[in-house]
Amino acid sequence: MRKRMVIHHLSNRTIDSYLRGVKKLYWYYRTLPEEITKDQILDFLVYLKEIRKLGRSSIRIYAAGIKYLYEHFYQRRDILEYIPYPKKAKTLPVILSGKEVKKLFDLTTNLKHRVLFKLVYGCGLRRNEIKQLKVTDIDSKRMVVKIENSKGAKDRNTILPKSILPELRGYYKQYKPKTYLFYGRSIDKPIHEGAIRWAFDKAVKNAGIRKNVFLHSLRHSFASHLLSTGHNLITIQHLLGHEDIRTTMIYLQINQQKTRPPVSPLDVLYP
Repeated sequence: MRKRMVIHHLSNRTIDSYLRGVKKLYWYYRTLPEEITKDQILDFLVYLKEIRKLGRSSIRIYAAGIKYLYEHFYQRRDILEYIPYPKKAKTLPVILSGKEVKKLFDLTTNLKHRVLFKLVYGCGLRRNEIKQLKVTDIDSKRMVVKIENSKGAKDRNTILPKSILPELRGYYKQYKPKTYLFYGRSIDKPIHEGAIRWAFDKAVKNAGIRKNVFLHSLRHSFASHLLSTGHNLITIQHLLGHEDIRTTMIYLQINQQKTRPPVSPLDVLYP
């Protein structure tokens, strides 16, 4: 199953998640997948929700892994049609204001962490993209950052902020990265996600930000702030690497909420 997913160019994170769902299904019943019934799979998903108290997104991933197994290895169309696929929650992302972002940066004293955060925000990067970013991906002559093999196995270029160049060069001189721009305990391996999460949580606490934000919130803020300063959706879509423009359109709702509440056309006629 793993080999097939590698050939399908699924990300390592997706591969691990899909395999985890199939493994948990097996261990739950201690029965080979071809012997598990449709109703047993349904009971397993109910167990994940009601007993394990897993969230919607986790159950979606497990269900997707199970569906992948039965679609590509057993050709069980009856199971694919029978097993529900939880709808994705339609929640708006949490956005940091410009003042909050600046305060977060200004109070982050660790040079490595501050440059990492600024690149995530200034370039609109995903967590895995900043983690895998290489020294050679920074092109200060063209003022672009190259993102290789990102979500959907696609490459793209995004903007490199001019304001970060002095700090970026200072960081390079101090830390002397060779392959990965932000390395972990070993200079030839990328920084660990847990280290990034810990550093960001600490920065948020130091800045006194009470919103429920994550590193990805900087990417959301990048898109929302671009839109509010007059950039069009197509440009933002390309910078973020969204395949579907509808994914980018969520920032329209956020910016509408930030500007003014909706006004009924009846109130326009009778002010």
